[in-house]
Amino acid sequence: MHFLAAAAVLLGVASFASAAPTPPRLGRHKGLPDGMPNPSPSELEQIQLRAHGALPNTPPPPSISNEGITNLKLIAFNELFEVAFFSELIANISKNVEGYRFSSADGRDFVLEALQAILAQEELHAISANNGLVHFNVKPIEPCQYRFPVHNFDSAIVLASTFTDLVLGTLQDVVERFAIGRDFDLAREIASVIGQEGEQQGWYRVMQGKIPSELPFLTTSDLNFAFTAIQSFTVPGSCPSLDEIPLRTFEPLNITAPPGPHTQNIRFSFGDPNHEADHQLWLTYINQLNLPIVEPLRVVTRKGDTVIAEALFPYEEHEMNGLTIAAVTRTKGPFGNAYTVAKWTLAGPGLIIVN
Repeated sequence: MHFLAAAAVLLGVASFASAAPTPPRLGRHKGLPDGMPNPSPSELEQIQLRAHGALPNTPPPPSISNEGITNLKLIAFNELFEVAFFSELIANISKNVEGYRFSSADGRDFVLEALQAILAQEELHAISANNGLVHFNVKPIEPCQYRFPVHNFDSAIVLASTFTDLVLGTLQDVVERFAIGRDFDLAREIASVIGQEGEQQGWYRVMQGKIPSELPFLTTSDLNFAFTAIQSFTVPGSCPSLDEIPLRTFEPLNITAPPGPHTQNIRFSFGDPNHEADHQLWLTYINQLNLPIVEPLRVVTRKGDTVIAEALFPYEEHEMNGLTIAAVTRTKGPFGNAYTVAKWTLAGPGLIIVN
């Protein structure tokens, strides 16, 4: 049995508007299950049964801010990606694909039951966000074609844990933007989703042999970092709604060797088509709810448009546990929050998880 599945079984982990507007007429998508992103009424009923709950039927707000519309677009963009990921993972387990096989039938059944609930819950999140866009007469977000860099069950759970960490940070930004735009009713719904995503993350962590709760205050993020990260899992040119989401896409940043729980230099690579590394750049870290940490970046070598560099990861000085979001920035700040880091970012996000 996989260690991750064994942990779930041995530790006894549990799985977990006025009437909604007319579903968005996007048609079916061959890569997504259950008629997503436009399930039929009977398909929606089955989704809700597997999700152990229903779409909210509270009255939608009469208006929304421009920032609120951007929030809903990013949420739908992310949730459709997650639907594709969990659907593929379930299919690999169900078909006994090599790397996704379990020696225990009980362990396999438990994992499938949990993942099927998670998939259905993510489907409802996507439907809810797109329904919100339709309610405000905005074109809903369509799915892309996706590709996932995983080769077995264990690596899939690690990836799920990583992007869920980023989602939990991004939804903090969503709630704040809703609050600034006075979209109070929508902020409450997202707060509910944050709790649900946190339940998922606790399970993924236990499956990796970690304690369920990562930090006292989870690392925050910015919508633009999530928008960029999701695109790393899409087939270029396959996203019909990409240009309709008014967020930035940064150059890619890859952490070559993730650091451990100690201060050390780390090496990373990033895209630099305009040769901005000919001048001083910095590696800026966002960790927990603390002020961003800035370290000078040293270029090691350049290969075409890709720069290989290194910088200090000051773990011990700042107790940099949990998720850290790294970004190559054009200035050393000082930065007051994740938003200002994103404003000056050249490449990112690089995702580091320690503990």
